[in-house]
Amino acid sequence: MNSLAKLVITTLLILSQYNCKGKIEKDRGAEALLLTGILSSCFSLEECFDQFLSTTDEGATLQIFNQSGERIFARESGLQYNSYRPIASGSKWVTAITAMRAIDCNAGNGGGTCGTVGAGSCATGGTLNLNRTTGEVLGWTGEKGTITLRQLLAFTSGLNAGGGNGSGQATCISTLPLGATDTQKNNCVNEIRDQSTGTPGALYQYNSNHMAVAQRMLEISCAKSWDTLFTQLIVTPLGWDASQAVWRGNFRIGTDTDGSLAGAYGLSISGEHYSGLLYSLLSNGTAKRANGTTTANFLTTNSVTEILGDQFGSAKIGYSQFSAFGFQWQYGLGNWRYCSVPSNPTECDKDLISHSIGINGFFPWLDKNRNYMAILAVNNLGRRNGLSLLPASATSLFFSETIRPLIHTKLGK
Repeated sequence: MNSLAKLVITTLLILSQYNCKGKIEKDRGAEALLLTGILSSCFSLEECFDQFLSTTDEGATLQIFNQSGERIFARESGLQYNSYRPIASGSKWVTAITAMRAIDCNAGNGGGTCGTVGAGSCATGGTLNLNRTTGEVLGWTGEKGTITLRQLLAFTSGLNAGGGNGSGQATCISTLPLGATDTQKNNCVNEIRDQSTGTPGALYQYNSNHMAVAQRMLEISCAKSWDTLFTQLIVTPLGWDASQAVWRGNFRIGTDTDGSLAGAYGLSISGEHYSGLLYSLLSNGTAKRANGTTTANFLTTNSVTEILGDQFGSAKIGYSQFSAFGFQWQYGLGNWRYCSVPSNPTECDKDLISHSIGINGFFPWLDKNRNYMAILAVNNLGRRNGLSLLPASATSLFFSETIRPLIHTKLGK
């Protein structure tokens, strides 16, 4: 395990012992299981994976792909590569890619896989692009009417959670009824607008409100529902199972809810299919279909650059789950820029890991410098999520930090 992972673990354990002694006592069995799974030494990908399994609720899959999209390592236990599960914040990357697909297709650059989202079809409020504003598309006025699609996808729009800086969201996002009407969606994004106090572009604030508004902007601009956009731009061209690759506003309850505004967390997908979409970023635009064939020009090179590039601008961190422990990692469009020097984008690019980790531990990451990508698929929301300050996402992050040097050795890099 490298020094970064050890430092994060040490910080978390110190804080948990200091602040949460009652919780630690109650979850002692889960704590021991977690610590065995993430602190013990391991010396091969196989051994590390087997060790990580002890921290999971349902099992896990791990897939590692080289720059050609060839799977160079794969293990599954409990879950299968094609098991559809909620991916929590892994959805953010998918939402950003869907948005850039809409922009590319509207410009006539979708590689012939755009369905009815053709050239010039997304024109409400002007030609769709990252600088289109909420004023132009949604009719918002004043300062909040200057918010751009770019800021929404980068979480710098100022749409904070209930007037605060935390990670919460407007409740209407997760409670929209299935098949929500335009009026219900408009009321929800207007609620987000009216409860927010942030200044556009001033602070990065990790919450779901930004992407909900971004999705509504795309719906109105393209005159299509989010489900239609997602189906035509992602599901159909990549050959995913449309009955399982679905968005829901709240995947933790038994009642189906509408996922039209849940782009920050609401997708269910398999690790195998997610990898085909992620490959479009590794390859600078070519995606892989479910049947293994490729789809060229799925994204333009410019769209890949925008998604992975530093999108902070002049914003400061108002809230992120990492900054609580002193790590100032910054953000692209729907994905974290995880590096040792986040304050300097040029230096950050030299050791950059791009990822979109979910609270349930689902963890896709991409290393453009070493030209590989990996998908760790888990769904850990149960009893083994035992430390209140060590959620499933942290366990997956530490696992990835443990195996990254082993991956580098396997790649000879």
